[in-house]
Parts: sequence; C-alpha cells; structure tokens
Amino acid sequence: MNQRSLSTFLADFVSLFYPNLCLGCEGLLPKGSDYLCPKCHYNLPKTHTHKLEVPQFREKFDGVIELAHVLVYAHFFKKGLIQKVLHHLKYGNQPGIGEMIGRRYGGELFEDGFAGAFDVIVPVPLHPKRLKERGYNQSEHFGLGLSRSLSLSMNLDTLIKVKHVDSQTRRSKLSRIKNVEGVFEVLDKDNLRDQRVLLVDDLLTTGSTLVACLEVLQQCEPRSLSIATIGGAK
Repeated sequence: MNQRSLSTFLADFVSLFYPNLCLGCEGLLPKGSDYLCPKCHYNLPKTHTHKLEVPQFREKFDGVIELAHVLVYAHFFKKGLIQKVLHHLKYGNQPGIGEMIGRRYGGELFEDGFAGAFDVIVPVPLHPKRLKERGYNQSEHFGLGLSRSLSLSMNLDTLIKVKHVDSQTRRSKLSRIKNVEGVFEVLDKDNLRDQRVLLVDDLLTTGSTLVACLEVLQQCEPRSLSIATIGGAK
C-alpha cells in the first residue's frame, strides 16, 4: 500500500467513528466536500454584490469613505446558515472554513472579471491577546483563500490592532463606532502606497470596524480601497 492509499484508508477509518458532517444540515458530507454539502452550499443566500450596479451594502460607507468595490459573499441572518458557518469559523477551531469560502468566492470573482482589480489583500487584524486565545485570525484565512483564487499577495505586516476591545456583537451602532476609535494603526505607510488594497473581514454589520481600518489605511496613500466579507447583515 503506497503512502496516498494509506492516508485515504486511515481517513476513511477515522470517519467511521468521527464522521464529517455538514455545518448546515448536519448530514454526512460526501467525499470531496469541505464543511458544506453541495445542497447547503447551493442554498447559501449569496448577495451577488459584485454583479449589481448599486451594491446593497455600499450605503454603509456612503459619505464616510470612498471605496472602489464593496463585496459581500452572502447575507447574514440570525439563526441562518451563514451565522452557523461563521460561528464554527470563529469559535470552532476550524480556520479551514474561511479558506474554503475564500477560494470559492475568489473563483466567482475571477470568473466575473475581478482578476486584475486588486494588488494586495489586507485582513482585519486581531489584537495579540485575542489571537493567542483563538489561535488564528479567521479574516486572514478568508483572505488566504481569496489570494489563492485571485493570485494575489497578502500583507500581514502593515495594519495592526493595538488596543484590545470587547466584542462588538451586542453594541449599538454609535457604541461600536466609539469602541473602535484608536484601535488600529499602520506600521509602515510606504508598504501599500499606490496599491489597490482589498481589506477583508468575516462579517459586515454596521461597518464601524472596517471604516476604522480603512481610515487608517488611507494614511498609506493607496491607489484605491475595497472591502470583501463572508457575510453581510442589513
């Protein structure tokens, strides 16, 4: 038995006792599927914002900051499929979920003409304390998937989070804005100069965290700024 056959045998053996289940319907995942079965992936409430003339989430940034593209993969609803997926991504020690969605979304963007729309991907950073607790940055893994499908580099050395803040989940819009003031900084303003920057995060709600990052990134004098997220809440 060669190494590949042995690995397949061991994976099949382990799956007898710890079967891979779909994050959506919790049914058995067919071979070749990662995290979501084909039916649940097909039923994802995709926004198709990259195809709409007036992207439905751009209004969160209008009059605040100029963006070239506002890209949201799927709608976020309470108790919906994307909420379940993001919960597993952030709290279930499954960073591969972010990479999987990034690859799929990046593939769609590539097919729809976005291959040359950006120069570099910058993930929303975590504070070192939160990164140590979680073990990974979910936004970075989403960006990694996008970077592979779009053949882009990722910059992890410029935008940093210097202030640890509590979760934004239960805060009002005004409270969220105040909560992220002075939270982010850039280390080297020349790193992103004249670059078309794609800032990525897991979820767009009020947009306060993204705006805080974007305002800091403007100090780098990029050619353009865009955002991409896995989920978006109206």
